[in-house]
Parts: sequence; structure tokens; C-alpha cells
Amino acid sequence: MRALALTLVLTGCATRPCLPLLNPTLWTQSSAEYRAAALQTYTAARNALDDALATPSSRPRAVILDLDETALDNSRFAARMLAEGKPFSFGSDWSAWVAESAADAIPGAQEFLAYARSRGVTPVYITNRTTDMEAATRANLQKLGFPLAADTLLLRAPDGTTDKTARRDSVAARYDVLLLLGDDVNDFTPRATLTAGAPWGTRWFMLPNAIYGSWLGGTTTTPCAPSPKP
Repeated sequence: MRALALTLVLTGCATRPCLPLLNPTLWTQSSAEYRAAALQTYTAARNALDDALATPSSRPRAVILDLDETALDNSRFAARMLAEGKPFSFGSDWSAWVAESAADAIPGAQEFLAYARSRGVTPVYITNRTTDMEAATRANLQKLGFPLAADTLLLRAPDGTTDKTARRDSVAARYDVLLLLGDDVNDFTPRATLTAGAPWGTRWFMLPNAIYGSWLGGTTTTPCAPSPKP
């Protein structure tokens, strides 16, 4: 199923109404460039982790990661929606996919997380998956061998807000946070910019996600375009 998008191209998917989802899904599933970008990001994050650990700290240390399209690869869900002529959305189809606990690991994620844990660093996952998805999400992470504890999976706040600032602050109150990894600016700060003052490539590491995200808010979308990331 991983190469489903490519199969759809070869069987006439170009006539389907959800064509805007095709190229991003195909690129994510089958391009050497996507895999290289993900591996490059996680290799750089590992090197930055070593640098950060060289500075003594009296506090326990952590790295904060988003889940979807940062550590978990949901491109098979995108391909499924494409096959059914539906947009990538966070409705009932998404809930059903999460319940399967079937997401793959982003290239480089398993190795990075295992290395962080071997260095005594706790991975903390901040996700906008909802609380009813906790059991299935934990099962998926455990299936992939991701380090996971009772208090290291922080789902969407009960008030429904998707802003992750309060959750990041709660982690910073418990840990010396060394790195942030994500695929959307909301994984770093609501006002993240590509300026010299933002620690991109030293403490903040961005994974590529061409399928969906807040960047779609600045585009002219069609009814079948992918949904912005929540």
C-alpha cells in the first residue's frame, strides 16, 4: 500500500477530482529527495543533540517532537483518500486511520529517538491528535519502538486549542528542552519566521510536509485540496 499513489497514477487517477493531493503524496511516498531530506534533518538533529549535551545541566533533559509527518508517516492514509476521491481531512476518515495504529515511521525517526534515549534524553511528543485517540496512538508508537512513558504524550488541550505553546511550556517546566522537531511552524512558535534570530538548524528542526499544513492558509484551495494542519 505504500506505493498506492504511484499505482493510482498508472491506472488513470489523473481523472479523479482530488488531483491536488496526488503530487504531494507521490513525492512523499516515492521520491529519493523526500527520504534524503528527512534523513538529513534527523542526522543534523542528532549532531545538535550531541552539542547540547556537552553543556552540563542539573535538570533532566528532553527533546520535543510533533508526531504526524514529523515522527509518524501518514502518507498511506493520504493515498487512501486519493483512491476514494476524498481530500486529506481530519474528520471521521482520519479517526478511523488513527484507530488502525498503522502509521509508518518517518525516515530517521526511529534511529534518532533510540539514540536520544541512549544518551539519557527523554522524547516528549506534543500532538494535536485528540484525547480519544490516545490508546491507538500509544499502540502505534509502541509498535514502532518509539520511547514512550506515561507522561510523554501530550494530546490536544481539553479546550480544543491547537496552539502548542502551553504544552511546550509545561514540558520546559519539567525538563531542560534541548531540541524541537516538527513539520509546521506551530510546532515551534505561533510566530516562527525564517530570520537569523530563530534557531533553525541548531535547536529547531523542520521536516518536509507537502501534503497538508498551515501553509495552505495562504493558498487558493479547491474543495478537494488537503486540509490545513490542525
